[in-house]
Amino acid sequence: MSFLFTLLLGTLLLSLPVSQKTPVPFIDHLFIATSAFTVTGLATIDITADYTYFGLTIIMLLIQVGGLGIVTLGMVIFILVGRKVGLKNRFLISEALNQGSIGGILRLVQIVLFISLAFEFAGTLLLAIEWIPVYGFGEGLYRSLFTAVSAFNNAGFALDSDNMISHRINPVINFLVTTLVVLGGLGFTVYIDLFRKKTFTALRVHTKIMLIGTLAVNTAATALVFLLEMNNRKTIGGYHWFDQLQMSYFQAVTTRTAGFNSIDIGAMNTDSLLLIMLLMFIGGGSTSVAGGIKLTTAAMILFGTMTYIKGQQEIQIFGRAIEQKFLLRSFAIVVLSSATIFIITFLLVLAEPDLPFLPLFFETVSAFGTVGLSMGVTAKLTIAGKLLIILMMMIGKIGVLTFVFTFSQPKNQHYRYPKQDILTG
Repeated sequence: MSFLFTLLLGTLLLSLPVSQKTPVPFIDHLFIATSAFTVTGLATIDITADYTYFGLTIIMLLIQVGGLGIVTLGMVIFILVGRKVGLKNRFLISEALNQGSIGGILRLVQIVLFISLAFEFAGTLLLAIEWIPVYGFGEGLYRSLFTAVSAFNNAGFALDSDNMISHRINPVINFLVTTLVVLGGLGFTVYIDLFRKKTFTALRVHTKIMLIGTLAVNTAATALVFLLEMNNRKTIGGYHWFDQLQMSYFQAVTTRTAGFNSIDIGAMNTDSLLLIMLLMFIGGGSTSVAGGIKLTTAAMILFGTMTYIKGQQEIQIFGRAIEQKFLLRSFAIVVLSSATIFIITFLLVLAEPDLPFLPLFFETVSAFGTVGLSMGVTAKLTIAGKLLIILMMMIGKIGVLTFVFTFSQPKNQHYRYPKQDILTG
């Protein structure tokens, strides 16, 4: 309910005359508000051309609220006004931050807020050093703040009509934006664990998977994008090898969930687009601002498959045995996510018969992963198509399990049936 209320409030604020440079249809206000609050970045209009600074600030605030999360923000407000946080709300925030107990949970909320604001402030300051000499003090500072908030919260909104293409060979901008994206996509649980533990071996398995997995996936994705696109003169072909490498790195990192693009996505090779869809489907870390099935979920499926192939009875990661319920949860997330993408894509193809299949499929995966990359069909969608993508962005933000449990609460079963084999494979 709070999710829907925030979307409605954001839509109404964007609909105000003070927010618009030119009249914008209500459906586009709703689309942009949803895209900002779900930290996706898809846009049916050019936000810089159609919204005033007031409207852009509303978008930035929606990104910030969406990144922190309704539950976390609610607890922050309780703390600021001095209101007592009851036991029920402490359990709620512990669930949101994936903590096993409620001990010191309010302190953790303060840490989460501090982490977000500290990284965004540092990003704003460093970007301002680069942009104030170019755009002037006021414009340069605002652009730096907007980009830092958008990057850390993995939103993908930029204040240029071509997103980040005009900065594609600027190593400073590329490094700062991608660093903020990675920091935002790791997840607050990782920072809390790093804050508490002093050595790598003492870290939780989740934290180790996120740190090593993020490095491995980003490195592999960078190499693949570079190899697949190095001869494509519509993207990175024809540039110096260093510029090709930094453009490949930027696109590989932001593809995971942020949605910034420094090259024309629609001009990429088909094999590169398939790679990008896989990265968007995986996404970032649990309890982070990122979308997708999450890196740890993909890791659980991978480790579970390897465990079965090896003939082992339990999943072992970094010297720890993982309970079977986490594998079942990961399996459920992957199946439900895949089914949701198939259904929305199927409906989108029916609603948009004049648009090609691949861009529509790409758009759906991008919306599910709250990424924001597009092959250029977002503005061409009909009202029905826009509503479907809005629904997909909402599902991608709250998570498929939460969405399903909203309509069907899980029940504990206190009995067991006799076991029997079934033929598979």
